[in-house]
Amino acid sequence: MNIVRKISVIVAAAICIVVTACSVKTVEVPFDSNVKDYTPVVVEILKSHPKGNVRICFGKGLYPFYPEQGTREFLTLSNNDSGDKRIAFLIKDMRNVTIEGDGSDFMFHGSMVPFAVKESSNVTIKGVSVDYDYPWTFEGTVLSSDPASRSFTVKVFPDTKYRIEGDRLFFGGYDWEYPMGESILFDPKTHRPFFDTCAYDHGYWSGEMGARDLGDGVVEFTRLSARDVPPVGSVWDDKGPTGLNRRFPAMAVLSSKNINIEDVHIYRSGGMGLIAEYSENITVKGFSTAAHEGSPRMVTTSADATHFVSCNGKITIENSLFESMLDDAANIHGIYMLVDSVLSSNTLRAHFGHFQQVGDQFADEGDVISFVDKSNLRPVGSGRIRSIDKSDLKAYIIETDFDLGGVADPTNIALENISRGADVTIRNCTVRYNRARSLLLSTYGDVLVEDCDFASQMAGICVSGDANFWYESGRTKNIVIRNNKFTDLAIGANGPQAILQIDPEIPTKTRGNDFHYHNSVTFTGNIVETFDSQIIYARSVGTLDISDNIFIDSKSYAPLFPRQPVIDVQFCGDVTIKDNDFSKWKPDAEISVHDCVKVENDSGLPVIDKPNPYRERNW
Repeated sequence: MNIVRKISVIVAAAICIVVTACSVKTVEVPFDSNVKDYTPVVVEILKSHPKGNVRICFGKGLYPFYPEQGTREFLTLSNNDSGDKRIAFLIKDMRNVTIEGDGSDFMFHGSMVPFAVKESSNVTIKGVSVDYDYPWTFEGTVLSSDPASRSFTVKVFPDTKYRIEGDRLFFGGYDWEYPMGESILFDPKTHRPFFDTCAYDHGYWSGEMGARDLGDGVVEFTRLSARDVPPVGSVWDDKGPTGLNRRFPAMAVLSSKNINIEDVHIYRSGGMGLIAEYSENITVKGFSTAAHEGSPRMVTTSADATHFVSCNGKITIENSLFESMLDDAANIHGIYMLVDSVLSSNTLRAHFGHFQQVGDQFADEGDVISFVDKSNLRPVGSGRIRSIDKSDLKAYIIETDFDLGGVADPTNIALENISRGADVTIRNCTVRYNRARSLLLSTYGDVLVEDCDFASQMAGICVSGDANFWYESGRTKNIVIRNNKFTDLAIGANGPQAILQIDPEIPTKTRGNDFHYHNSVTFTGNIVETFDSQIIYARSVGTLDISDNIFIDSKSYAPLFPRQPVIDVQFCGDVTIKDNDFSKWKPDAEISVHDCVKVENDSGLPVIDKPNPYRERNW
């Protein structure tokens, strides 16, 4: 008897199919400990409903999933590692699909993407948790450190599978293995990255550390290239090298619309918790990333908790908890493609600037793209796409109604799809214990962030735009950040990180107040309690409103970048700084204003012209 039929026999008595008025069938899949792999069960149910119109319900229990019988599909995953994946729940070319658990726990073994929604609509996933048999990072407690020999020892956490070959350490799981690569240090007392964690950063570009097995789960590491050795009692974490460590996000939503994700818990994943790309109308409620209660582990997802690329419609994130990720809670942006050759006055060839963007949908016929001078991020024109050839995943042939003849150097042009840009609401969420920032917001839609609690390693909210490094667009229209709490962010010493950081990557020599990359940002009614000197850094904003906020010096740590202005505004249009409470802030606070059109300021603080020297770009 084949495995699918055998499993069907086991669960058949408990499966109930109900046909509703809208022809959506309900398939119940109760937990049965005799079923050792639920992957073929799920695959068979989905194959039996090729157009969708199905509701698959799971009971309580720990459901195991293995990759061997997962559906194989090539997934282009922006900001992750694309490729052929084994998938348990592949929802492709379907409508009206619900995956519903009753607090059901899903345990995935090995190289799997648990959920992939592709070219589908009206999909709901709710009431389940996602976990893997082995963690996707190497973690352990530092037992000793020796500054003289640039070495330290680690007691490896018992759920970590590893081996040492020669002097190289490899860690892995059911069917995968990584060498050491990108590392970070955590403080188990706070569960956060260690204060001034950059001091302990072993740059993987300097080569792998040497490793020696001392027995009883203790490993000695040598050839540490960091500025300092890790303190005893800290937790060392490594997620492997770039190009390997983002292969298996927990959930992928690609070219789909009307997606609802509710009460989904991600304990860990080998990439992002959720990556949504070129999709429309996505609602995330009651989502969380957090370690198991009582676990000593510091890391959940090995990249962002959520990430949205070139999406449209409305993105809503509410009542969610984002903990212990190795990147941001949410990053919402578009993509800049780069012109590499002009084929005719209206036709060009454009390629992706970052290897993890290759294959992104970018645009379709009829979309309007903006032509941007990448040396200053200023638009030089726009055009509607007449045709687009994506047969080469790395570079597209694009014909538009824009005449390139008037562009002096077309190869200095970046392309942005301005037909895409979702409205965003992020409400009542908590972000803490993670590496990197809380939120990155670079979407042309209206954005509201309110009633959230942020405590990340780097900036709180970052509004950027970059056609030279990460190639993440783009310009924003209207962002409102209100009634949030920010507590002791920017502890990592990754350069001076502000609580609100608006930093489009415009070279210093091409900046000016005659052009504003971002349109309007309002920061109001927030409570900021932090230790470092700079709270707001803003560059190239048309209208900036900083009002009714409370700024408190937490004194939790000594400032990493002292004597920076509390507010630093540069090359902005109309700036309003009013009705803020600085009474509990540092006594020597200053505000820096550089080349802004108009500034209204009732703070009573000294106003100087002292732009942050760490943020000069002169490429």
